Order: sequence, then C-alpha cells, then structure tokens
Amino acid sequence: MFKFNSFVDRCRRLFEAFFSLTLIAGCLFNIVLSPYVMCVMETCHQQAEVLVQVNTVLPRTLAIVCLVSRAKTMLHCANGAFRRYETKTRDYKTCFPDGVGSVFVTFVVSVYAFTIFPTNAYRVYLIHRDVGDNTVTVFFVLMYAQNLFTCSSEIHYVARCFELYRRFCRINEDVSALKSATVIANRYPSVLLQLADGRRFGRKTTPAPQLSSATVTRPTAGNVELLRMRHQCVRDAVGDLNDLYGVQLLLSLCVLCVMTVIDGYGEIFGVHTQATTKIFLYTWLSHYLFRFCAIVLTTHFTMKQAYRTKSLTTDVNNRHLDISTKEELYLFSNQIISHSMEFTTCDFFTLNAHFITSTIAAVTTYFIVLLQYVH
Repeated sequence: MFKFNSFVDRCRRLFEAFFSLTLIAGCLFNIVLSPYVMCVMETCHQQAEVLVQVNTVLPRTLAIVCLVSRAKTMLHCANGAFRRYETKTRDYKTCFPDGVGSVFVTFVVSVYAFTIFPTNAYRVYLIHRDVGDNTVTVFFVLMYAQNLFTCSSEIHYVARCFELYRRFCRINEDVSALKSATVIANRYPSVLLQLADGRRFGRKTTPAPQLSSATVTRPTAGNVELLRMRHQCVRDAVGDLNDLYGVQLLLSLCVLCVMTVIDGYGEIFGVHTQATTKIFLYTWLSHYLFRFCAIVLTTHFTMKQAYRTKSLTTDVNNRHLDISTKEELYLFSNQIISHSMEFTTCDFFTLNAHFITSTIAAVTTYFIVLLQYVH
C-alpha cells in the first residue's frame, strides 16, 4: 500500500511538472508571436500600427498573468503552503463539522463553463476555417487555455472563501444561540432554577416555558472560549488565503480590467479582427463581469459575517452575566477588533463592495486615456 501511494504521488508530481512546462512554453509562444497573429487577423492591414499594438496587449497580458500565477502556485506547492492549508481545513472540519453545501460552488463553475467553452470553441473553429493558418489556430488555443488556467485559480479561491463564509455563519449562529439564552435567563431568572420538564418552583405551580436545550442553560465562559477559538482558527485561514492567492487575484483582476477596456474599445469603434461577432463580445463582457463579481462579492460577504460576530458578542456582553463569562466575551470582542480580517491583493487593494465602484471609475478613466492615445 505504501509503495502504491508513493507511485501515485510520483506520477502526480511528474504530471504537474509536465503541465507547468507546457503552460510556460505556451505563454512564451504567445508573448513572442502576438504581433504576427494580429497582422494575420487583418488588423495591420485595416488600422494604424498603433492599433496593432493595442490588440497585442490582451494576449500578452493574459500570457504574463498566467506565467506569473503558475510560478506562484508552483512556489506554494513546493514549500507545502497548500498542503498545510488543506490539513488545517480537515482538522477544523473534524472538530467542527460545518456541512458546507456545494450548490454555490457548482453554480459558479457552471457559469464559468457556460461562458467559456462554447464561445471559445466556436471562435477557434471560425479562426481555423476563415484564417487557415495553423500558427494562428494554435495561438488562440493556447490563449484560451491560459485564460482557463486563470479561471481555475479564481474558482479555487471562491470555493475556499465561501467555505470560510459558511464557518463564520455557523459561529454567528452559535453566538446568537448564546444571546437568546442570555435574554431568556435575564427575563425569567426563576424559571431556570427548576427542571425543564415543568416541575413546580417557588410557591406557585407554574408550568415552565417550552425552552429548547440551547436556551435552558446559561452561557458559560467555556462556551464563549470555544467560540473564540473557532473564530480565531477561521481568522487565521483568512490570512492563509491572502498569502496563497494574493498575487493571483491581483493579476486576475487587472487582466479582467484590461480585457474589458480592449473589448469595449473594439465594440464602440468597430475595431474587429476576423472570426469576431457581437455575440462573442457580449458573452465575453458578461463573463468578465461575473468573474469580477464572484471574487469581490464572495469576499465582501465573508468579511461581513466575520465582523458581525463583533456586534453579537457586544450585545451578549451587555446582558447580565457572571464575571468570568463577561471577561471571555470582552476578550473575544477585543480580538476581533485588534486583528485585521481583510482580504487584500498583496496589500494593493482591499476586496469589498467599494472596490467595485473604484474599479468602474478606474476602467472608465483608462478607457478615455486609450481613446486619446489611439486618436
């Protein structure tokens, strides 16, 4: 069994090395041959030379992004960063099963696939039929493969970020249960002195309120400490994701903006190459928008759940509790405030809802700059 596992691991490493070398060679191929391909696609015959340079920006940018992202992924695989993260994830799930569903991830993967494969496959077919140059066909196949690799990195990030979102939600549900227990304990202090089966207490024979097991018991310092430790583990995972995907996300978001500007310019001013239709353009723009929103909004709502714990713990701490539980709640709240829980792209941008409006303004600005540069 050990020899079989060793053989499988060796084959996996060889496949990853072959895949990396092939991807790197394809990126270099596209970087070098971009001007030639753009001329073959009739751009240089119909427009000024500056437009040839503009059209080479997209494939070269995509190739550079793919090259750097793969190098960063190989570095993390070599130093064991991905393996350590997966080990921590399995350990957390073993102690605190979160029951993460796959519906959201399946939806994201489906939209990616629906907007990538049919459109790009049909475009390659038209290029092969209309242009008739095998070099150009190989160039576009490699370009779409590089885009697919970039998308796979984004999907991995979104899936792991959504996993952290679910963990924060479960922690907030448990903190809300503690809050409910505290409210009931403050409202019916004498009821909690009796058993939960409705036995008499005090002078009167009064049936006990129908309370769940979560609300019959007062919150204790041990309960709060466990929640604090769980929240700290998920916060550490946020930092790990920043280290694992910071460079890839920065490059992905930049290339999405570049592709949006180039394709938008081509549509507005009718700068098209062969084998291009409006259906391709609108599908690509929808694809860029979905990728951008999937990354930013998943991150934004994850952070909202992370900071929602702060308001819940503060609300619980304002209730009547014993000293040790209040101290744990104060420590819990103070740790959330003092530790940064922001997803950033190499500390250049913070991924939240405000980043969307900032990006729209930046894309508009650079689009105007491009118009002035071309004309």
